[in-house]
Amino acid sequence: MKLDIKAIQNMNLFEKITGVKSKYCLTYNNALIFIVPRHMMSKALGPGGSNISNISRRLNKKVRVIPHPQAQNTIELERFIRAMIYPHDFKSIVHENTELIIFSMPRTKAALIGRNKQRIEELSDILEEFFGIKHILIK
Repeated sequence: MKLDIKAIQNMNLFEKITGVKSKYCLTYNNALIFIVPRHMMSKALGPGGSNISNISRRLNKKVRVIPHPQAQNTIELERFIRAMIYPHDFKSIVHENTELIIFSMPRTKAALIGRNKQRIEELSDILEEFFGIKHILIK
């Protein structure tokens, strides 16, 4: 994933406030998502989520923190996708090589795809970076 100057600035602010280094600052669904090691999640969030509130206020954007996937398996892939698309959910996933099928809940299909397929394209770019998935189909 290519880092631009704004992403680097956001990661520096994140590290300054939380004391946790993030290698990734992604945009999904108009929110900034910082990906941190799983064991650093509570430090990154801060007491009562205070660190995230502070960053969100400073950047005037919704900010979320999710754990970095620890392995390249279906369980980690499912956890990662659930964290990315929260508060939306899905029934199940089928992952084969570079393709992924997400079986959505009845009322979440449109939300997962997004206007002009924007969300599914954002998710596709992110999943390609972390899991090598090139094609996503939502059913």
